[in-house]
Amino acid sequence: MTDSHSAPRWTRRTFLHFTLGGAALAASCSDLGLEEEQPLFDGPLISEQDFIAFNSKYYETGIDSATQLPYSQLRDGAAVQETDPIAIAFRLQLLLEDGNRRSEVDAMLTQLLAAQISDRPPRNFRNMLPPLKLSTDNPVPARLAYSFVDNAVLSARVAMAAQRFSGTATGDKALEYLDKQKLGYNQALVQSSGFLPTFAHAGLFGVDPVGLDLIFGGYYASVAFVLAYLIGGTQVLSDPEVGLTSWRAMIKAQNTYIGAHPASTTGPHTITCPLSRNGSAFQYFHSLLALESDALSDSMRNGLYNVLYSYLDAAVFDRVPGIYSAGPHSGGFLLDNGLNRLAARQRHQGSQETIVTIDALAAALRMFPEDSDERLILRGWIALYATVEGATNPQGYYGSMDRNGAVIPAMYARQNGAMVLFNSTTPRLLNTFLVSNGRPSMRELFSQVNLTREGDPLLRVDDTLPLPIRPERLFTTR
Repeated sequence: MTDSHSAPRWTRRTFLHFTLGGAALAASCSDLGLEEEQPLFDGPLISEQDFIAFNSKYYETGIDSATQLPYSQLRDGAAVQETDPIAIAFRLQLLLEDGNRRSEVDAMLTQLLAAQISDRPPRNFRNMLPPLKLSTDNPVPARLAYSFVDNAVLSARVAMAAQRFSGTATGDKALEYLDKQKLGYNQALVQSSGFLPTFAHAGLFGVDPVGLDLIFGGYYASVAFVLAYLIGGTQVLSDPEVGLTSWRAMIKAQNTYIGAHPASTTGPHTITCPLSRNGSAFQYFHSLLALESDALSDSMRNGLYNVLYSYLDAAVFDRVPGIYSAGPHSGGFLLDNGLNRLAARQRHQGSQETIVTIDALAAALRMFPEDSDERLILRGWIALYATVEGATNPQGYYGSMDRNGAVIPAMYARQNGAMVLFNSTTPRLLNTFLVSNGRPSMRELFSQVNLTREGDPLLRVDDTLPLPIRPERLFTTR
């Protein structure tokens, strides 16, 4: 465990020495007539490679032996006998990183096909997956409620599998899975007035009439994939472009709320940010796990930088070692947790700001080059989290702690996935899959995103990301 987060004591000078191979420091700064640089920060850092390896230990315990599907959570060291679409999606993506694990991918796809249920009155899951019980050899629904957005996360990874194993029986299984979902997605879009709904119920309640018309309302990259590939060209919606029409409507200015607020700790900065459904960090950054690093428009990249700046600024002010996002809580998994000032109040009345996490910080690493200051700063924040007593266990990092430093002894696969997939190369498979099927690439879809406030382009905050505070200052009185 120590290797995963113990740290050399890095300063900006040593950082430059390593990134430039020492050439720039052949002569001292004073010899060149320059002042010695102040340290960027002097604190612990994670090694990215060790961090991934350490968190991958989740799967030494967290895989159901009968089905080979991942458990959705480990609580107090014990597996909860359920899985869910996002847990499966992230496990599938991890397997696809290694082209030699086709047999495991094939076994997972076999289970997914068996779990799809449609038109079984009075219950209809529309071939979407709810959370599944893993107490038997055949997974069965654990609940009647399910999420179209969570299923979109899985659909995108199944498409990656279809591309990776194209022309094989495994690839055909992936295509069959997607084909069986197609009608269900299209029926849902019709009932939600042109937008993909977030939730549905297999019983009497049906599909949520509120559509996903806010880009940062969920896993936007996976939603974009579903709209581009699976919507349209059916007996329900014959127009093959209807999904793209929905995407363009979703990213219009009136559905992309922008807010501005003063920084809490870094002087007279005004931070202009796109707003998410409830200010939860995963709504911004987890989608990056399905996108190639250069897929974001400059506008969206600026917006996400400002969002990250705002979260870290709040963390410095609150003296906590992470950012506000969904995560384990004493009563389960707290979805309604985020930074209040980033919540789109037009759609949601604030958030709780109860627990802090680091999984979204790990996903945000994808935004920056490996040798950048920004990436170094994020590695420092993640390492700061690990300095809190009890923040890790033999299977990896726990998912959250409260604002007083009390760690919740639970790990969720959807958080763990973000902590092992932030360097994933498989998003290129999703891009290739779309192009090979004559659909717009992910780059094309996201090049259309143009974030503005009162008609002006959203510009990046002109400042370095807030630095990690010192461990001894954590949780102290402000």
